[in-house]
Amino acid sequence: MKIAVVPGDGIGKEVVPAVLPALEHLSEAYRLGLECEVFPWGADQWLDTGVGLPAGAIDRLSGEYAAVFLGALGDPRIPDMAHGRDILLGMRKGLDLYVNHRPINLPSGVIDLYRENTQGLYVGIGGTVTGAGRVSVAIDECVYTRETVEKFVRFCLGQLRDKGRRKVTLVHKSNAVPNTGRLWQDVFRRELQDFPELVGSEEYVDSFCYNLVRDATPYEGILASNLFGDIISDIGAALMGGLGLASSASICPETGFALFEPVHGSAPDIAGKGIANPYAAAMSLAMMLDHLGHGRPAELLRSCVIEVSQGDAATPDLGGKGTTDRFMDQVVALLGRRTDDRTS
Repeated sequence: MKIAVVPGDGIGKEVVPAVLPALEHLSEAYRLGLECEVFPWGADQWLDTGVGLPAGAIDRLSGEYAAVFLGALGDPRIPDMAHGRDILLGMRKGLDLYVNHRPINLPSGVIDLYRENTQGLYVGIGGTVTGAGRVSVAIDECVYTRETVEKFVRFCLGQLRDKGRRKVTLVHKSNAVPNTGRLWQDVFRRELQDFPELVGSEEYVDSFCYNLVRDATPYEGILASNLFGDIISDIGAALMGGLGLASSASICPETGFALFEPVHGSAPDIAGKGIANPYAAAMSLAMMLDHLGHGRPAELLRSCVIEVSQGDAATPDLGGKGTTDRFMDQVVALLGRRTDDRTS
């Protein structure tokens, strides 16, 4: 089983090499047979060749690999993020990764946030009218197809039911954006009828964000469109303690192919300093292991990362004195002791 690894830019080039030894250790200890191949897709390649996602990359990924592990994309030398859109959005759309799962881990429990990942305002339909050297009219179209909304909602409701969740909230803005909002409402209400285990509710996105910050305890599962889910995910990361703690998965349920990435971005302000927090990258690997059917090593990795994050080896943003490498060296050492105990 092959994993395509894309370190990308900035701190992605630091956290990815730091966390891969943990994956290698677990693959060997549990005989998972995972093989990683590293791809140089990112800002350097774009600046050298003008190519982000190479021709044939989508077919190769879907035909030869089980998943992608992505570090981060973003570079000050490319201020419009052209290479990031080409690579990340290219994989999302080309591999039909229309489900984005971003768990929000809080002391009160885990909230499963599901964001539609390929349509909405991110479809890239629109344009500008310029005059006198400035933009005078700007248009971005929000586009949703019923087919995509239906399969997204159906899959997410099934995931929440299988996880033992009891409550699910649809976040929309149908009072101000009525056409796509009502489509989401209609699909959600119809699909919910097939899941009697779940109690559904609906909230406008503005009041939902207020309520989430004020008291997150009533929420168990959240379904949101692309833009709203993007915004909510960062609020969730802030509630967790920062972007350095937030992991994610982008999934195509029909093929099983998925992309896993920390959501902290390339963080150019700290790149090269050796202090980037590898927590989210390691937790993204745990999500990948779960997705591939390896629940035991996934849970072991989570527990070891959490334990190390609470000690002196943690990076400064977590209150520790460690570096990226020291953090993960401690995790791998702890994994070694724990796997020896479990396999002996």
